[in-house]
Amino acid sequence: MQKSQRTERAAPHRHAPIVRKPAAAAPEPQPAPTIRTPPAATPEPQSAPIGRLSAARAAVLQFLCSELGAREVRIAKLIPAGHGSEGWLVEAEILVPNLEVKMLGLPLTQEILERERYALELDADLAVRSYERPGPDDE
Repeated sequence: MQKSQRTERAAPHRHAPIVRKPAAAAPEPQPAPTIRTPPAATPEPQSAPIGRLSAARAAVLQFLCSELGAREVRIAKLIPAGHGSEGWLVEAEILVPNLEVKMLGLPLTQEILERERYALELDADLAVRSYERPGPDDE
């Protein structure tokens, strides 16, 4: 069987005619675009109290993003500090801009990020009491 017999040819592409409005006609008014907001993922009442765990998570996210410049945060551990205290112990991984590459001033198309681990301690008021980067022996 020859190649020309096996291959089917598609019909030639036909362009649809372009219809233009006469130059004398006034442009039609366009309706104003409507801004649509997506529905909430979980419909919760506005007065619903936030849980202690969620509040601690939000405090950690806010601290890491505002103080350390984290682009992404992954909380690995979030546990109560101890039997007698009201605080929290947190371990998190964050992605931050690589300062060495930034100092070189190279024109990059994407930002270079590096992963860092942090251990944080929150007090009862969800303020960060301490934070540190654990060493390689602590991991």
